[in-house]
Amino acid sequence: CGLVFRREQGAMTGQMYLSSAVTEVVAALMFLSVWAFTDWGAGLALCVTLPLMLAFSYWFLPKAMGLWVAIEYLTDRGNREPWAG
Repeated sequence: CGLVFRREQGAMTGQMYLSSAVTEVVAALMFLSVWAFTDWGAGLALCVTLPLMLAFSYWFLPKAMGLWVAIEYLTDRGNREPWAG
């Protein structure tokens, strides 16, 4: 059928940017929430939220990969790429 199952080199670059941007926003909101709504200092708030931030980044990585493949598929379909049917 001509379907290529392997993505070209650099296809996941957008996923890196997507994952990084979402993780940074969530991390900033998480840190600022803990710091603003408790009487802890910035150091303690960072020590408490850092493991949560890392857990979120590992949790979100496969979802960012899937989202990026979907974005590529939709844009390729919109551009009438032959592989996107």
